[in-house]
Amino acid sequence: MAYVSMTGFRPKGIARLPMFWWRTVRSFTQARRAPGNLLTTGRIVGGVHHTMTAWSDLASMRGFVASGAHLAAMKNFRKLGTGTVFGYSCDEIPDWDTVYALWKLHGREV
Repeated sequence: MAYVSMTGFRPKGIARLPMFWWRTVRSFTQARRAPGNLLTTGRIVGGVHHTMTAWSDLASMRGFVASGAHLAAMKNFRKLGTGTVFGYSCDEIPDWDTVYALWKLHGREV
């Protein structure tokens, strides 16, 4: 069993990009080192910056979200842009296109 999460983030303009990238790099590093992380990847699609992570369980993902660089990034979320999230449990880690299609259908704006 795995928990997969995708976030799509649209920065509020070019002036916000340096802080956005600073927060993103630090959060990516944290995710890759976090207990229970199985996959961390990202892509830019249509100007939206996406991250996809897979975790051994929901508790591991929640521990990551509520700590360190990711928590600091979330506190600045609204200042930097807007985003849509989607997460779900599955038996095996799906490919990027599958998660992206589900994100488009079921994502919720935060």
